[in-house]
Amino acid sequence: MNRRAWTLLNLFVDALTLNAAIIVSFALRFGWPIPAFNFTAYQRVFIPLTLGQLLIFFLVGLYDPAAERSGPEALGTVLKGVLLGMLVLVGMSFFLRAFSFPRTVVAVSVIVQVLFVWGWRRAAAGLLHVDWPERKVVLVGSGSDVGMVAERLRASERWGYRVAGVVVESPADAEDLSGLPVTVGIAGLTRLLDSEQPHQVIVATPARHRRIMEEIALSPRFEGEIFVVPQLYEMHLGELNFSLLGDLPVLRMTRPPRPEWRGAFKVWSERLSAALILVVLSPVLLLVMLAVALLSGLPVLYKQTRLGLGQRPFTLYKLRTMHRDAEKAGAVLAEEDDPRVTGIGRLLRASRMDELPQLWNVARGEMSIVGPRPERPEFVEGFLEQEPLYVERFRVRPGITGLAQVSGNYATTVAVKLRFDLMYIYHQSFALDARIVARTVQVVLTGRGAR
Repeated sequence: MNRRAWTLLNLFVDALTLNAAIIVSFALRFGWPIPAFNFTAYQRVFIPLTLGQLLIFFLVGLYDPAAERSGPEALGTVLKGVLLGMLVLVGMSFFLRAFSFPRTVVAVSVIVQVLFVWGWRRAAAGLLHVDWPERKVVLVGSGSDVGMVAERLRASERWGYRVAGVVVESPADAEDLSGLPVTVGIAGLTRLLDSEQPHQVIVATPARHRRIMEEIALSPRFEGEIFVVPQLYEMHLGELNFSLLGDLPVLRMTRPPRPEWRGAFKVWSERLSAALILVVLSPVLLLVMLAVALLSGLPVLYKQTRLGLGQRPFTLYKLRTMHRDAEKAGAVLAEEDDPRVTGIGRLLRASRMDELPQLWNVARGEMSIVGPRPERPEFVEGFLEQEPLYVERFRVRPGITGLAQVSGNYATTVAVKLRFDLMYIYHQSFALDARIVARTVQVVLTGRGAR
């Protein structure tokens, strides 16, 4: 049984046992069958009472997967949750004018509920095996700091946590880390991430976290979370977004991994939207293509190989804006006031209408509406040599428009555009996509922005 099934089973059984305990308490107080007058009060409140009690159990940590809730020490937690629930019951009885809910039933049900809820957990602990998913963790930092975090992780091994590797800066840091898989040198972090593909990286000594973050970004296979054990500097950064490792606070440096359904929802919603927009704009697109054919000749469409998600090549479509022999001497990056651009091509570029055929790429699932612009293989190799972090752009599908396109201009360098792209990749959301689309409309109307 996995963690999710275990939690759902606990919720279901708790809901049953809570209500069974109250019914048993009524029977103990009034006998069987229970008098309708007294039982009506319970029938009026049992749904909100059950939901409220489950919420209270959640708040007191009864469903915390990293805590033991079946041993004798858990009795206090169960008792606390039941007592708080009874206070809610008394309050609901008062406000709903259900005064026939006897106080003796409330008192007896506290005892019965504690026995039922805790008894279920004792029985389940012996009868059911919970298969907690493995959580591989890589630790980075000095010896003493890493040892402190590793100690907390050892205490959480029963919940699936395992130290997959440790990276320290010097051999001296490894002396007190016996029994742990130690790599000396921050440069080895990328290789460790690629081989282990951990779920989390915890930076135990954040003094040099900038270089550490850059090494993490260079790993094309790492998709996990990054945490930092905070010192004074980190405590002043951004908003408070922390977790606990035992009694140790750790700051989250990255967003939690997005649920798979969100990625699938974005892809399919954009594919359907792109197909619909193509149908709606087809008359306009046909007129523009006719204008290109009359003023600039054939072909109307320009096809190029670009690199997309995971550096996979695909064919990108654009309206042709340059002379037919523009790249006779080889591939050259476009620049502002490029002499190779035709007259109608300048108009199409200023209005971004030359990008409309890329809606077909979106409908095919090769691109997104919003994302880093796809680049040609001829240029990518050089960009990767200049900016190793350029590889991060291939974590997401390229887009028709992006943060760099609505924030920069033709003179914006590759390094500066990369910063915008990384900001988008690390903070992408539906809200950010909507802001970029709105900003794109503004850029189209004013003629400003990068390509």
